[in-house]
Amino acid sequence: MWRDDAYLLDMLLAARKVREFTKNATWEQFETDDLTQNAVMRQIQIIGEAARKVSAQYQQEHPEIS
Repeated sequence: MWRDDAYLLDMLLAARKVREFTKNATWEQFETDDLTQNAVMRQIQIIGEAARKVSAQYQQEHPEIS
């Protein structure tokens, strides 16, 4: 189903953004950087919203993502 593919793409792009936002930061830097924390939290929210929309059929066919 094309919608499932779109949701998975949204999840992938959001995960890549998290990686990009945090690639040069130590944990200590991340802990004190509210801007980066908020950006990461937003991407995690996007991942969660997209994951919730993936069809049950797709999840059954691909248990590795459930």
